[in-house]
Amino acid sequence: MIRAVFRRHRAVAVTSVVLTVVLLTAAVAELAARTLLHSRLSTVAGRALGRGSAVDIEGGPALLALFDRHLDAVTISNDDATLGRIPGVSVRARLEDLRLTADRSGTVARTHADVEVPAAALQHMAGTPDGRLPVTAVHLDDRADTVTLDLGRGGLGQATLRPRLQDGRVTLHLAGVEILGSPAPARLVDRIQNGLTSRTGVDYPLGLKATTLDVTTRGLAVGLDAGPARLPAGRESTRARG
Repeated sequence: MIRAVFRRHRAVAVTSVVLTVVLLTAAVAELAARTLLHSRLSTVAGRALGRGSAVDIEGGPALLALFDRHLDAVTISNDDATLGRIPGVSVRARLEDLRLTADRSGTVARTHADVEVPAAALQHMAGTPDGRLPVTAVHLDDRADTVTLDLGRGGLGQATLRPRLQDGRVTLHLAGVEILGSPAPARLVDRIQNGLTSRTGVDYPLGLKATTLDVTTRGLAVGLDAGPARLPAGRESTRARG
């Protein structure tokens, strides 16, 4: 009787130890898989939006996702991103139905991004390329949907911009430029407009196209959407191809 009880207790103890080892092994494997996925997606996010991008992996266990090379959805956020040639923007993007490939790249079925272009970013991108007429302040009118720039020191002039959507991009069109209360010379107007066009006339990552645009009291609120697209490859793959 005593021996039987002892054997049962020993069997229970051995089973408990084995179960603990299995659970610990599974936990370590899950953590390793999540770390690997996070590192890989952080590289993708960095190449698309710049450094400092935070990645949140949604869905089931990371180990299963790594085995299947499939992720239900990933959210990427960055409060100091670069969109095209527009620096200092805030981005929150949701990527759905991701398929990972062996070359540290992959595909995404759908992407939606909400972007805020603050006044500071508009001020940075709106200055003349030669720096002779700096933008000293930005005024946003959410009712008129305009952006007014103070040009030069001491209120030398003002430029009024009308943000628009054109070919899936956000563009800034000059509605007028005044210097000391009079219309600015045509050469100055062309220089400012050319500078704005060169900074906004580039494609966005992941095939994103701007679909909504609003002027707010803080900046520009932009919604972007994309269908199937290829993810940027990691650095190792890029070097290997070179």
